[in-house]
Amino acid sequence: LLSEANFNAVVPNMWWAGVAHYDSEYLPHSRTFEEKGDQIAQAVEAGKKYGIEVHPWKVNWNLSNAPKEFVDKLREEGRLQARANGEERAWLCPSHPDNFKLELDTMLEVVRKYDVDGVHFDYIRYPDGDSCYCDGCRERFEAQIGRKVEDWPADCVSGELRVEWRQFRCDQITRLVRATSEQARQIKPHIQISAAVFGSYPETRNSIGQDWVLWCREGWLDFVCPMNY
Repeated sequence: LLSEANFNAVVPNMWWAGVAHYDSEYLPHSRTFEEKGDQIAQAVEAGKKYGIEVHPWKVNWNLSNAPKEFVDKLREEGRLQARANGEERAWLCPSHPDNFKLELDTMLEVVRKYDVDGVHFDYIRYPDGDSCYCDGCRERFEAQIGRKVEDWPADCVSGELRVEWRQFRCDQITRLVRATSEQARQIKPHIQISAAVFGSYPETRNSIGQDWVLWCREGWLDFVCPMNY
């Protein structure tokens, strides 16, 4: 039907931070995978048959839909986000090295395993301005600036360190985009990297740590899909 309607590409949502509709080595399989098989493999097969590009879409960091036992394990390892008041958020903390590795490994896994035309980032950001303020973020931020934060997290939320803190947040998201782009192109030079982004740039840098104009300028993305809602 898509081919007859002259579509030339699809961007199907195939995995999240904690669940996959394909045969992942790193993430739990979804019920869809268990019942209907490898969704990326099927999409690529159909795409090749009908001349339609397939750009699998990942929801990054967000652990919605992840199995409870998977989230519980991450919690025990101190890998979830926290609000400024300490309340937990079911998202991967982007500054945690194991979370960065998991996100990168799962982006590159799809590039390696399947003859896809591209990979697409979504939720490539923080939920909002109220995270992440976990103990690990404090430790890693202090290491970056070379001194202790005296009044945590107030100095970062609205105090004297707010500029450095906002840049720290941007850096955590940007490093995943850059690493994915550079390493995916080493695997498949023709691969296209894209992202769904918020439209209100440059406020996105402060609010959600999403410096997407930088990503375009540096050539880490081939195209963007600004969210229009």
